[in-house]
Amino acid sequence: MNKTHSKPTCIDYIVKLPERSLEEFCRWVYRFMGNTQFISPQNLAEQHQKFARALIDRYSSKAI
Repeated sequence: MNKTHSKPTCIDYIVKLPERSLEEFCRWVYRFMGNTQFISPQNLAEQHQKFARALIDRYSSKAI
């Protein structure tokens, strides 16, 4: 809890999805890229990290 405004600072959210729904779910999660983190399955965690690194590369001073 954030002591300033008594609201949670994070929420753990677990959802079981069939394989066919993962792509759509990932697109939804990526809308909130800066505020989300995949913990498992490992392949989604690695994919999320890859996309985050791509954003860093895109907006880093090296790209300018």
